[in-house]
Amino acid sequence: MTLVVENLRTSFGPVEAVRGVSFALDAGQTMVLLGESGSGKSVTARSILRLYGRQARITGSVRLGDRDLLTSSPAEMAQVRGRSI
Repeated sequence: MTLVVENLRTSFGPVEAVRGVSFALDAGQTMVLLGESGSGKSVTARSILRLYGRQARITGSVRLGDRDLLTSSPAEMAQVRGRSI
């Protein structure tokens, strides 16, 4: 299964913490997010897993196989977290 992230953007009010992140990661692959403190590494990961709830505005596309993670229900996301990602 492939994780495809395209143009991921995460905002907290007027502050855009993640701007246009894109990558694809196949099952079994490992990727490193590298950057300075405050550059958005953790926000990127938490946005993909939708751990911010309504406090963040997350746009772009996050797909795991044929599943759109940005529109998945909370119950569907609970199944994805820890099992697939």
